[in-house]
Amino acid sequence: MGSRRLEARMRAWGWAGFAVILVSYSAALLLVALLWQRQARAMSDELERYTRTEALVLGRLLLFDLASDPRVAEAHRLEVILGGLGDTGQSHPLSPDLVDFVRGHLEWPDAELWKRAETAGLNSDVGDVTAARRQVYTEMLEDLLQGIREDLTARVTFSDNLRGVLLRSSRGAVIQVGEAPPEAMTRGGETERAIRVLPDDRLLVALPLTIQANRWGMAYLLMDRGVLARLTQTLLATLRGGLWAFALLLVLFATAWGLWWTLLLARVRRQVVTPIVDLAKRMEGSDQDPPQVPPETGEPEWLAEAFDRLMGRLVEQRDQLLRAQRLGLMERVGAGLSHEINNALNPARLRLDELSMEGRAPDMEDVRILREYLAHAQRVLKDLTFAVKSPSGPLRPIPPEEWLDVAKRLVEPHFQGGPALLWEVPPGHPAACGDPQWLVQISVNLLLNARDAVAPLGAEGRVEVTLEGEGGEAVLRVTDNGPGIGPEVAKHLFEPFVTSKAKGSGLGLFVVDHLTRRMGGRVSIGRAPRGGTVAEVRLPRTDGEEHGHEPG
Repeated sequence: MGSRRLEARMRAWGWAGFAVILVSYSAALLLVALLWQRQARAMSDELERYTRTEALVLGRLLLFDLASDPRVAEAHRLEVILGGLGDTGQSHPLSPDLVDFVRGHLEWPDAELWKRAETAGLNSDVGDVTAARRQVYTEMLEDLLQGIREDLTARVTFSDNLRGVLLRSSRGAVIQVGEAPPEAMTRGGETERAIRVLPDDRLLVALPLTIQANRWGMAYLLMDRGVLARLTQTLLATLRGGLWAFALLLVLFATAWGLWWTLLLARVRRQVVTPIVDLAKRMEGSDQDPPQVPPETGEPEWLAEAFDRLMGRLVEQRDQLLRAQRLGLMERVGAGLSHEINNALNPARLRLDELSMEGRAPDMEDVRILREYLAHAQRVLKDLTFAVKSPSGPLRPIPPEEWLDVAKRLVEPHFQGGPALLWEVPPGHPAACGDPQWLVQISVNLLLNARDAVAPLGAEGRVEVTLEGEGGEAVLRVTDNGPGIGPEVAKHLFEPFVTSKAKGSGLGLFVVDHLTRRMGGRVSIGRAPRGGTVAEVRLPRTDGEEHGHEPG
């Protein structure tokens, strides 16, 4: 019953998730479509603005070149002259000699030309001279227009967007190159610029042409929208195809989701539901027979309840184990302390028994020996008390002069006439963040341990002390060339009452480790690269202003 409920719940979750994803996907598709439509319109509008602006710029450049072309100005002048000559009504052909004579003397008036022609034996009248003059000017005008036509043809040929040019003079002159614009759109006498979109998506730009402050006529430019328009159409088609692909992916996703979720439910039934039921039964079966799943509870809830009951048992067992460990530690500490105190006090008791049996009063030597035994017992108790709880002020940056130099002065008498003490400590740097009393205690313990390790070597013994700054830490290293630490002792170095010395209390390294940790540092002891032992203490370091904090 529980398995079916879990499967039904997972199936419901799956289809709910599918519905959420489908709605989100559809909303994203709709949003993309709307954004695409908006972007497409924006691109079309921008293309329209750009092509219109480009067409106007190109047209203005062309008109500027024409307006500054002396041939166009000369053609305009010839048109004005021809307009002033009017129609002579000449019906018979003119003599070529008369035409050539007039061409050579255009600066003379018609009457003078007629008289000179008569003198030269050219039979003519004033009307013939005027007609000849008109013919000459017409030929000159045609030559000028032909030159302009050839230049415009070159422009159209080498232009990416310009397809045709039509210049229509107000006096009737026409220059047409390239593709001809629609005739209907070049009639009407426009006086201002106009841009029309032709049915084939081309542009027709109409601009007035002015020569020397005089209206010459109109210029019509037939423009192709060019590569940009085709690229925009391609891009829009690509985006449209992307939308269809996006919709197809939605269909494929829905199909794949349904198939995947069906397979997942079968896999979950096999790899999750059954193991959960088995695990819950095993967890509950540790104390009692496996219970049946209640009708109103599914496997996850049942497993959670079983897990809570198991965690309760684990917490209870952990508390029992901690109590046992505390008792064991108390027994161990008590045994070690009893052993050390007995080692210190038994010789004193034996000495007192010896004095009692001899019936004599103790002398100064007896008092000195008894004081040494009592001092050793006192030192054991003091070290244990210092290790368990020692008062301290706020931790702060301490330069080496305030703790390492103090430790050096305290241990130097132990090195006189014996091993060498090599000191490599920079003055004032680096500063270790800690408690000065604790730092002195740590340094003295490590130096005395190293001195005891090399004492049998005599003058050949060597203890090297270095203090360096490494990143955010101050690193104190005490290295000796002694015999090193045995593997059995190395396993329990920082435990109380563990020592390899004949008269040691076994609390020195325990105190070093305890105090170092309380200051946020760590200590390690290993084999030196050239033999012997190296003790390394890493403490937090600060090079800035002091900012104390309470020890942990």
